[in-house]
Amino acid sequence: MSSPKTLDLQKVKQIIFDNPEILLDDFSLEYEQVADNIFMCCPIHEGSDNKQGLSISTTKQAWRCWTRGCHEEYNTDIFGFVGGVLSSIGQPSSFSDALRYICNLYNVDGAKTHVSAKPKAVESDSFSSVVKIFKKKIKREGGTSHFVPIVTCGNSPYFERRGFKPETIQHFMVEDCLDKLSPMRNRSIIPIHFKNDQVGYIARSTRNWMIPKYLFSEGLRKTDYLYNYDNAIEMAKQKSCMFLVEGQGDVWKLYEAGVKNAIGLFGKDISETQKSLLIKSGITTLVVLTDNDQAGRESKIKINRSMSRLFNLAFPQMHTKDLGDMKVEKIESEILINLRGCY
Repeated sequence: MSSPKTLDLQKVKQIIFDNPEILLDDFSLEYEQVADNIFMCCPIHEGSDNKQGLSISTTKQAWRCWTRGCHEEYNTDIFGFVGGVLSSIGQPSSFSDALRYICNLYNVDGAKTHVSAKPKAVESDSFSSVVKIFKKKIKREGGTSHFVPIVTCGNSPYFERRGFKPETIQHFMVEDCLDKLSPMRNRSIIPIHFKNDQVGYIARSTRNWMIPKYLFSEGLRKTDYLYNYDNAIEMAKQKSCMFLVEGQGDVWKLYEAGVKNAIGLFGKDISETQKSLLIKSGITTLVVLTDNDQAGRESKIKINRSMSRLFNLAFPQMHTKDLGDMKVEKIESEILINLRGCY
C-alpha cells in the first residue's frame, strides 16, 4: 500500500497569496489593499467596526487583529486566519478543516490527502520587517537585560499633549524617539520592567496615520508580565489590593489620582501566568477597571468567572470609555470615592 501524499504547505500558502481576493471574496469580506497590506474589520470577533482593525501582510504571509488580538488565539499564518473565520461562522475550525477549505476553494491537488504536520508559527507581527529592526537582543549578565539603545529625546511631548503630566511620564521613563535615522522615529518608547530587570519595550506611534499603532520588542511575551508590577507590588501588599486595568495610560492616570498599586494587562484578557503572579502576590482584593466598551465588559465577565474564588473582586462603574481619557478629578469623584483604603 502506497503512503499518502503530503502537501507542500509553503506552496499552498503561495497559491493563496497569488490570489488572496479569491479567499476574501468567498468569505464575503470587505477589504482594502494598500501596497503589500490588506486591511479590514476583523471578521472573527463580535462588534468589529475598525476598517483597519485587521491586517494581512502579503509579503510576510501573516495576519494580525490589532483591536482584540484574535491572532493570539489562532496561528498567525493564513491557515490560522481561515480557522478563525470558520470558527466565527460556526464551522469546524481545526488546522485540517482550514487546510481542507483552502484546498477545495483553490482546487489544490491532493486536497484530501494526508497532511504531515502543522506549519511552523510565523512571527506574530505581520509587520515583522519593522519589528526586526526594532529587535532588542537580550544578553543575560548577572540577571540584567541589556538592550540595543534607541535615541530618545528625554521626555514624551506626545503623551504630554494627551494630557499626562511631565512628572508622570518621567516616573514611568517614557520617552519619544525623534531620531530621523531610527526605525522608531515618531514613536514613544514605553519600557517594561519585571523584578528590577528591563524585559522589553512598547513603541507607541505618535502619528495617527502610522500603522501599526503599537510595536512590541521582539521576544517580549506580554502575557508573561503585568505592566508596572514592580512599582505597584509594595503598595499592593500594604493595602492587600491591586487595581487591574488594560493599558499603560490607564495605569498612569490612576497614578496621577494617587493610586500607586495599579497594573496593566497589555490588553483585555488575563493569562494564566499573569493570574499566577497575582496569586503569589498575597493580595486579597482586585479592583477591575477594564475599558467601558464591549471588549472591556467581556473582559470583566471572564475575570469574574475565573477569579471570583481567588479574590474579592470590585467592578466600579465608569462613564467614559477608559481611564486614560478621564480627568483626575472625575476619577477621584466617580471611582475612588468608594474605594477608600484600597490605595
